Amino acid sequence: MRGMPRPWRIRYAGAKYHVMSRGNGRAAVFLEPADYGRFLEQLDHALEADQVVLYAYVLMPNHYHLLIETPRGNLSRFMQRLNTAYSLYFRHKKQRPGHCFQGRFRAKLVDGDEYLVRLTRYQHLNPVKVREYDAQGVEAKKAALERWRWSSYLGYAGLGSREERINYRWLKLMGCHTVRGNQEAYRNYVESMLGDDDEVIQKSGRRSRYALGDESFQEEAEQSIYDQMQDVVFASDVIPPEKRTPSLEDVEQAVMTEFRINREVLYGRSRRAREAKAMVFELGCQVADVTQRALAKRFRYGHESAIGKQRRLLSARMAMDSALAKRYEVLEKVLFSSF
Repeated sequence: MRGMPRPWRIRYAGAKYHVMSRGNGRAAVFLEPADYGRFLEQLDHALEADQVVLYAYVLMPNHYHLLIETPRGNLSRFMQRLNTAYSLYFRHKKQRPGHCFQGRFRAKLVDGDEYLVRLTRYQHLNPVKVREYDAQGVEAKKAALERWRWSSYLGYAGLGSREERINYRWLKLMGCHTVRGNQEAYRNYVESMLGDDDEVIQKSGRRSRYALGDESFQEEAEQSIYDQMQDVVFASDVIPPEKRTPSLEDVEQAVMTEFRINREVLYGRSRRAREAKAMVFELGCQVADVTQRALAKRFRYGHESAIGKQRRLLSARMAMDSALAKRYEVLEKVLFSSF
């Protein structure tokens, strides 16, 4: 039996989204504080590189939520950059093969001040909207919420330092004359829902797969999707990507520049090119979306298993050699920032 087709996405400059990405098979993607910290570093890089505005976030052990705005209309580029970077880190550090995140990220278009503020509250309450707190009282949930470091709540509520990565414009909707007043009002706003669920957000979420907002906005979003589907054969993003992805040739050139070798050395069998070649194989598969079979044919290996072996050896070496791992990250950033 075929599953439901994946939802389309509406993309345009200035669009705001509730984005969620979950660990593959609902497995944990953050295992220790260092993992949360690393994700936030990579989030900062992606926000800067793609000029995306972050309004709120929460990181949970097996998933994360973001509330973002895309002035360039580049949602897919931003999410590819972020999830790919963290997946590479997680795979190499934890020595876990396969995908880190489960399939395609989820994204819903958001509109209306009321819904945007409610959505920040929904995200910030995630740490205490889990089974272990079902039987606990409001005070226990409040204490747990204030202990959770991995969200933008503490800065919103005046319980911690404001984060440079966050745009706090929605705090003004609390209606107070000072920042402190708005923070206190927001804290009360969030705490008012500790023992309940936001029916407005839930009802809006049930009405549409594509948008959060009032009924008229959702109807417009649904109509926009329908209109585009009449002219597009394959279920993909509504508009084509704004930038192309790196090719294998781009990967090879970046690696040759970084390792200061030429094409003859890269395609040779000398030990000098061993790490550079392994970098091409890993980046080719991860960034340029080239198969191991295609790489084996291009580099004249008898079987694609030889490519897989070199990728595994590279992963093991990077886990032990921080300088080599840093070199890989530099190459990855060069390739992403160029496209």
